[in-house]
Amino acid sequence: MRLSCPRTLLLVPVTLLALSAPSLRVEAQLKTGAEKKNAKDGAAMVYVAPGEFTMGADDGYENEKPVHKVKMTQGYWIYKTEVTNGMYGKFLAANPKAPKPKYWTDPRFKAPDQPVVGVSWADADAYCKWAGVRLPTEAEWEYAARGADARKFPWGNEAPDAARTTSAQDEATGKPAPVGKQPTGASPCGALDMAGNVWEWCADWYDRAAYAATPAADNPTGPKEGMERVIRGGSWFQPPFYLRATYRNRATSDTRTSELGLRPAANG
Repeated sequence: MRLSCPRTLLLVPVTLLALSAPSLRVEAQLKTGAEKKNAKDGAAMVYVAPGEFTMGADDGYENEKPVHKVKMTQGYWIYKTEVTNGMYGKFLAANPKAPKPKYWTDPRFKAPDQPVVGVSWADADAYCKWAGVRLPTEAEWEYAARGADARKFPWGNEAPDAARTTSAQDEATGKPAPVGKQPTGASPCGALDMAGNVWEWCADWYDRAAYAATPAADNPTGPKEGMERVIRGGSWFQPPFYLRATYRNRATSDTRTSELGLRPAANG
């Protein structure tokens, strides 16, 4: 593919207050970049604190306009890397009737630490439900990728290079890199490989007109229906321009290519 009190409170037992207060303090102290592990698949997740960011780009394609402010009123978690073949193998073992990814046995794409590719939107959604997570909204994806300072790429505004991203490879011989091997390409929240390696499915339907006409200010989730889903991030095949954090691409839900994988998210 070339591509979401009453006063009686004073009567609460002291012991109950003592138990609940510490957990509230821990939650309040969470900052962007905090990490935890998903016990189901072993994935590292990084926290993205609530905040406001600039979505879109004036110097990009028309479907990236208009540039607008978006407020994320709730913090959330996003996988530090894309889902790997090793993680996806656990899902397949637990769900023997689930279809195997299109390139599951292809030598170029089957290493355990490479991102899984050849998964449709439904495949990605099924994985997320098994792992107790979900696909990120397009706004969540872009905020995690560029942060609040309107940077062009996850690491800043400098052009992509081989130390930061895997991209611009030959379509016939190239392949995604093992996840997390390019830490200098990290986003503000600490997520890796958000530019290049593989495209990543988002939860949103794609609709160019709706994005341009009525960009939502708070926690946008995209249109309620459509013909294609949003994909983000570029891939091992794409040239640098497609790796920008604002670049919007789309694919039909049944698309299963060697450039397309997933990076789940979860509520904070």
